[in-house]
Amino acid sequence: MYISSGFSSFSRLQKSGWVLLPALAGVVFVLPAHAAQGDAGTVTTYIQLAQATAGSSATATSPLPTPIGAATTAAPAVTPIVSGRDSFWHAPLQQLPPLTSRPELYGQPQSLMLHPLTPIQLHQGPWGVFNANTGAASGFGTVGYYAVARWAEDWSSLRDKRNRQDFLDPLKFIALNDSGSIYLTLSGNFRHHGFWEQHPALGAVGKSHTYLSNLRTNLGADLHLGEHVRFYGELMSGQATGGNKFGYNARWRNRVDAQQAFVEVRGHMLGATMGAMIGRMSFLDVPPNISAGSVYPSIPYSWNGLRGYSVWKRFRVDLFDLSLTNYEYRAFHDQVGWKTRLFGAYTSYAVPEFKTFGKKSQIFVDTYYLGYLLASSPLTATKGVVAGSTHRDTPGVRVWGNAGPIEFTANGMWQGGDFQAAKNGPSRPVSAYSFNASVAWRFSKWWGRPSIGIQADDISGGDTRKSATSSWGGFLSPFVPSAYYLDLAQNFNLQNVIDVGPLVTLAPTVNTSLLLRVPVLWRNSVHDTIYFPGGVNYAYRPTGGYSGVLPQGSFTWRATRHVTFSIDGQYTALSRGLRDAGAKPGAYFQTNLELTF
Repeated sequence: MYISSGFSSFSRLQKSGWVLLPALAGVVFVLPAHAAQGDAGTVTTYIQLAQATAGSSATATSPLPTPIGAATTAAPAVTPIVSGRDSFWHAPLQQLPPLTSRPELYGQPQSLMLHPLTPIQLHQGPWGVFNANTGAASGFGTVGYYAVARWAEDWSSLRDKRNRQDFLDPLKFIALNDSGSIYLTLSGNFRHHGFWEQHPALGAVGKSHTYLSNLRTNLGADLHLGEHVRFYGELMSGQATGGNKFGYNARWRNRVDAQQAFVEVRGHMLGATMGAMIGRMSFLDVPPNISAGSVYPSIPYSWNGLRGYSVWKRFRVDLFDLSLTNYEYRAFHDQVGWKTRLFGAYTSYAVPEFKTFGKKSQIFVDTYYLGYLLASSPLTATKGVVAGSTHRDTPGVRVWGNAGPIEFTANGMWQGGDFQAAKNGPSRPVSAYSFNASVAWRFSKWWGRPSIGIQADDISGGDTRKSATSSWGGFLSPFVPSAYYLDLAQNFNLQNVIDVGPLVTLAPTVNTSLLLRVPVLWRNSVHDTIYFPGGVNYAYRPTGGYSGVLPQGSFTWRATRHVTFSIDGQYTALSRGLRDAGAKPGAYFQTNLELTF
C-alpha cells in the first residue's frame, strides 16, 4: 500500500469559487478552490468542506540472514527446490511468494505466514529479527518475494547464478562490474482494479450503480553502487474510466511522473546498520490503522523529505520529516506539497523469542510520535464546518506479534495539538485518543490453518455543542488507512467510531487466502458526525449512536510468482438514524488483477 494528498488538476464548477474533485473510489467532492489541496474534498450537498491536505505462527526470517551491523557479502548459494528454471505459469506452489506480499494486505491481518519460507521466496534486507512477519516489523512495509515498497527488496543473492530460478531473474540482478558490487535491479507492476458500488459515499454523491475501471503501471530501477550507496527511481502512470462515473483527479489520471526518486547512504556504526534517505519515497513506518499506502487511486501516496534509520540486533529507530506530493495530470509536473507534513520518530524493540504452547513466539513493542501539520483541516460544526488549519501531536504505543498460536496487536494513541480557525479566528486545543486491538488464535492443524479472532477500535469524537475556544475531542486520521483494516468500500474513516466484530483468515490452499470480517459500528460521540476517509466529514447528522454493520470478504489467488487475482465484496447496512438523515446502504464489489516482476 502507499501515501499522498494534494491535487492541482481538477474540473471547475460553474459556481464561483468552487472546484470539483473526485476522491477515493471515484467519489466526487466539491470544495472551495483555495482549499483544493488534499486527498478528499466535500461531497456535493452532504460533505461540507474538503480536508484538503489532507505473529505469525511461523517467524518469516530468512534461513540465511545477514547479521545486523555486519558487512554485506555475497549470499551463499541456495539449494534449488526443483532443478531447472520455471516458466511464467509453471512455478511450483512451494516457490510461490507469500500471500502477505499483496500490498493491500499490508499489516492486516498481522499474520498470514502459514509455513516456513525458503530463501528463494524471501528478498529481505539485513534486518535480522525485524524480518519477522514478512518484514512488517522492519518499517519498510512487507517484504516477501515482492515488497510493498519495491526498493525494500534485496536481490543480491542472485549474484550467484545458481540461485536464479525464475525466467525473469536476469532483470533482478544486472551486474555492472566484474565483482557484481555495482548492480541494477529492475521492477515493474501492472494493476487493474474494477469497482462496482450501489451507492458511493453512502449516497452522498447522488449517483448509484457506479462502475470504475482503474489502471496503474509502474517501472522501477534500483542502482547499487557498492555496499553503501544506492539510487532508486520509479515512474508511474494511472488511467481511469467507467460507467456512470464521477470525475477523476490527478491521482486517478496521471500521464507519467516520478513516483519515487531518492538516494540512500547506508553504513555500520555503533553496532548498528544506519542509513539515510533523501528525496521522494513511499513511507509505511506507521501502524496500518494510521495509513497503509492508499489502495484505490491509481497513484499511491508518496512523500518528499528526509528519513534516517538505525537497526541494532533487537532495537531500531526511525526519524522522518516528510511532505506530501501534489499531483498534476500533465507529465512530470508533480510537485512537493508543502502544506501537508508528517514528521516524527518510530522505535521498535523485539522481545527475545520464547515459546508458548510449544510454538515459537515473537513480540514487538513499538513507541512512536507522529506530528501532523495540515494547512486545511476543518472541524465539524452543528451545521456545516469551521474552516481552518491544524497541528496535531500523536504519541503512541503498540504491542504486537504472536505468542505461540495467539496473534495479536494492541495500539493506543493520544492526540494533542491545536486548531486555528481561518481568517484569524479563535484557536482551540485538541485532546483526543484512539485504541485499536485484535486478537486471534491460529489453528495450525486444522484445514486451511484458520485464524479466528476479534477486532475492536475505540476512536474519540468531538462535541459540536461546545464553544469555539473549548477543547476539541475528535481524533484526526488524515492519511487513509488500509481498506482492509475496517471498511472495504471506504465509506467510514477511523474517526469518531467504535467498532467490534469477528475476524477470520483462512488459506484453503497454499496459494489462496480468504479474509472474512463483520464489524459493527457506533459513533463514539453522538454530538459529532461520521467521517469519510481522509478526515472529511459528512453533512449527515444522524440520531442515536449505532451506525451499521459491514459484512465483508476478500479472496486472493496467487496464481504464479507474477500473477495475483483477488475478489472483494461488502454490504454496508446502515442504522435507521443514518438512513433517516439521508445516507443510503448498498453493496460494493471489486476485482483486482496484478502482474508483477
